Amino acid sequence: MCEMIKGWRRLIADSAEVAGGHWRTDPSYPIEGVPMRRPLAGIRWSLRSLLLAAVTLTGATAFAGPATIDARALALPALADTARSEAVFEDDVPQLVARLLATGDPVDRVGVLFDLAPGWHLYWKNPGDTGIPPQLDLTGADLRVGEIAWPAPETFEEADGLFTTYGYEGSVLLAAPVEAAPTPDAQRTIRADVSVLICRTQCVPVSFSLVSPLDPRLPRDERTAVEALFRSSASRVPRPAEELGIEATAVWVGEIPSTDGAGRVELSIRSCARASAGCGIRADDTNSLFIPMAEEAFEFSGARVVDRDREADTLKIELGLTRLEETEDRLRGLLRTRTLDGRLRHVELDLPIGSPRSSAAVPAAPLSQPWLRIVLLALLGGLILNGMPCVLPVLAIKVVSIADMAEREPRDVRWHGLAYTAGVLGSMGGLAVIVIGLRSAGHSVGWGFQFQEPLFVAGISAVLVGFALNLFGVFEIELGQGRLARVGQESTGLSRSFFEGLLAVVLATPCTAPFLGTAVGFAFATTGLGIIAIFLAIGLGLAAPFLAVSFSPGLVRFIPRSGPWMQKLRVCLGFCLVSTVLWLLWVLGQSSGLGAVIAMAANLLFLAFLLWVFGQTQALGSAWLGRASAVAIPCLAIASFNLIDFDRAAASAHSEEALDFESRWQRYSEQAVSEAVLSGRTAFVVFTADWCITCQLNERSVLERAVVHEGFDRGGVALFKADWTRRDEGIRRKLAEFGRAGVPLYLVYSPAAPDDPQILSEWLTAREVLGALEDAAQAPRIGPTGSRTRSHFPQSWTPTRRCSEGRGSPTCGRPPGEHHA
Repeated sequence: MCEMIKGWRRLIADSAEVAGGHWRTDPSYPIEGVPMRRPLAGIRWSLRSLLLAAVTLTGATAFAGPATIDARALALPALADTARSEAVFEDDVPQLVARLLATGDPVDRVGVLFDLAPGWHLYWKNPGDTGIPPQLDLTGADLRVGEIAWPAPETFEEADGLFTTYGYEGSVLLAAPVEAAPTPDAQRTIRADVSVLICRTQCVPVSFSLVSPLDPRLPRDERTAVEALFRSSASRVPRPAEELGIEATAVWVGEIPSTDGAGRVELSIRSCARASAGCGIRADDTNSLFIPMAEEAFEFSGARVVDRDREADTLKIELGLTRLEETEDRLRGLLRTRTLDGRLRHVELDLPIGSPRSSAAVPAAPLSQPWLRIVLLALLGGLILNGMPCVLPVLAIKVVSIADMAEREPRDVRWHGLAYTAGVLGSMGGLAVIVIGLRSAGHSVGWGFQFQEPLFVAGISAVLVGFALNLFGVFEIELGQGRLARVGQESTGLSRSFFEGLLAVVLATPCTAPFLGTAVGFAFATTGLGIIAIFLAIGLGLAAPFLAVSFSPGLVRFIPRSGPWMQKLRVCLGFCLVSTVLWLLWVLGQSSGLGAVIAMAANLLFLAFLLWVFGQTQALGSAWLGRASAVAIPCLAIASFNLIDFDRAAASAHSEEALDFESRWQRYSEQAVSEAVLSGRTAFVVFTADWCITCQLNERSVLERAVVHEGFDRGGVALFKADWTRRDEGIRRKLAEFGRAGVPLYLVYSPAAPDDPQILSEWLTAREVLGALEDAAQAPRIGPTGSRTRSHFPQSWTPTRRCSEGRGSPTCGRPPGEHHA
């Protein structure tokens, strides 16, 4: 089987060489990163090799042979008299633009910048299950070139999840250090021979050569732009754990596997070994948590976080490995983590794997300042939630309940306060359990995730209609200890207080509050017990005001006694709930289209009629008729709701129309933001959702103000909107990168720091937005404001026009007959 795989590897290289001349003629030319597989996975890997051979053969026949490009021959009038440290490859393959760059005075680093069309990617030095890594050979007279610094890759799921590969989208700079011997020759050049496989739905092998002079005397703006690109690339290169003050150990869990045997390795990461405050660590998205450096000895099959201590100082990660060869047990790879404030860190690991008996467990830390701070933030955030618009209707109902009980014994009031608190804590605990269950099943969610499901929005709308009709006096609810009858005549049941607590939590989740985002973001990145603890702290803060009033009889006396005015107040509160239902219908329309809204409104009208019928049966005083209607009405309501068609296609069409209407906003993508920022523009990114009341208030009160629009226009700001109304895994991952589990999130990207955006507060002000834009505008830019070229360079760096009269034409700025690729 191994010989079969080797044969396919040779076939791939030889076919590409014969068909297109793209790969080297040396028959021993290695295709690194297509690992040798043992018989355990032989069938699967032979099929993958067949697929790779097919796409390579298909792509190789489409292009001509290698081309050598001299940057001095390019038509760049603005720099005609300037020695350039760039060569360009782009015409033959529209999906790829490549440039040879050098920086330093004297030159100390050179590299090739690959700029890919949207949706295309190339591979890392370990491409994963399939693919071929780029081959980059940098040479020059009197030059000593070091090893290539590979930025940390992204993880791709290809062929509907069959293959997991590692590589780069958008743009990536592969750079290496160089040492140049002193020489009087001012015309020294450097040459880059490049072979790369780029893929989307099909793969295209490309080979070319770039030649550029090594002249450090560049214009200042060009030198600044190049230096910024090299700095940005260097910041993405993984650093050894020792340099980051991180201690790491790896041990086998259970038996050590033999060849072709599967095993588990526990990786312990201690982040604060030699660091100060702020050194806490948390896991990034599990899909790209660990990336193996190579798969020569082991086949990697997944990673998951199994534990973390309470101080967020230590992570324990379990890796699945299959032994392919009997070699020294070492774990080599990249670990993708984040600091507690959301900064991304790629840690390079090269560790011996110890036996279970030789492992040293990291001692658990006591409850410490980070955890206490997070719990206090959760408590404070829950308390502030009581002032959010989404919770006010329920709180108003609770005020009426307190007024109803003002003349009762303090003991009864306390019981109702405890029942309401139990409802809040019970529903928050249930929500935490649901989140833990979904995460265990491999589904990642965020704060307010239930509002992304139209069925949930429809269900809570029906509940609120029922509550409103009860306040209008259409029917009475018989729960628990008594009947919820007319005001001042009978007491409110404990069951209703419990249900009101549950409803408060349901309505609170579309809102966020100061301090709440940090706490929730931490919760979604920690263990199951951590999620429960933080969610309960939020619930306790949410229930605290009513709980305090119920245990303070002196405060109850300040509330007016119940009377005829209470009936009018109930009707007013009923209309408040109806307005909440209208908002929910709008949310439903944004996610499922106008047809779903009309059908839902008809169903709510039918539900109101059924509840009116129920109220009439109550008035008749017939017990059996009341019980029969109590069973029949929910069945009829559920049956009618099942007829609603929640059209996802209509929602997508509506989203497109909304973006067209808001012409100043673009649909968010990491590629588009990167292009805008690296071309010299400030980018303002909004993560929002239609069901997020905080988001809508910020948009109406701040982002739509004329003074903010003027600031956007004055700075040439690129505006991007990431809509999380419906579930979107890419947006959820991006939120998690910044320590957030929900919306809103507001980011300002500066050209001076494209990988380190400024995070704005959850409750925006015009002063804050304009100040952030001004700070970004004052930073040095890589390119001119307003540049929209796909290249990440000033416009003067790109050819002013293509060869409109054919190759060899004088209009192309090069002598007749010269080849341009």
